[in-house]
Amino acid sequence: MTDIVKKATGDYHSGTICFFCKDSADAEFPADYEDPLELLGDISELRLGSSQKEELRRIIVREIDEDGAEQVWKNRTYRKNIILSFGKLV
Repeated sequence: MTDIVKKATGDYHSGTICFFCKDSADAEFPADYEDPLELLGDISELRLGSSQKEELRRIIVREIDEDGAEQVWKNRTYRKNIILSFGKLV
């Protein structure tokens, strides 16, 4: 996840992550997901347009290939808070 912060901050080692989003730790991993965005849980607070959703899907698919879908799921809240804090899709 440190890579996500570096991408969001442009490799600067400063910035503040505000924790706006919270997800239930009890939520079950969606093993039968059809859309990679399902691995982020509720993304309505991100207020993404269709092109932004497509870009985020591409990022998620790449991370699924590299780290696995469960890792993306485990870091979903952190990712959403980074996106909201820095205004950049990661």
